[in-house]
Amino acid sequence: MSWLEVRDSEYWALVGGSCLASDIHGWVAHQVLMRNSERGVMKSNSLDGEFIRLLSGTHHVASSFKRAGICEGDKTAWIVDLSCEAGSEDFAEHARRMSFKSLQDRPNLSVFDANRIGIESGTDENAAIAHIHLADMR
Repeated sequence: MSWLEVRDSEYWALVGGSCLASDIHGWVAHQVLMRNSERGVMKSNSLDGEFIRLLSGTHHVASSFKRAGICEGDKTAWIVDLSCEAGSEDFAEHARRMSFKSLQDRPNLSVFDANRIGIESGTDENAAIAHIHLADMR
């Protein structure tokens, strides 16, 4: 299965279940992704790769998948609609196709693992958002 699925202009990313601190954290990563894409400065060749790279706070796409992608031993994951066009039935269909059990949970600090995505100082939403912006500092 590919990390990125394209269907009817929908773009999906699979993110490790402990790699989002909050909905706002995800939205900030999405906004930076869209800005990088519009400016033609993405370091990854794909939208999902760039999204995961930003969450990981790194210039290195390969290492970002080890940090924020789904890794061996993970029991949860987030399905992220990068096109912002999907409805709840689309998420349910993707979960069904991948044999995932859909939960009603939302990203939150109780499941967030700051160390996993490379944050060395801080474990809150602000640290996670700052980490995104560090990915693009030159």
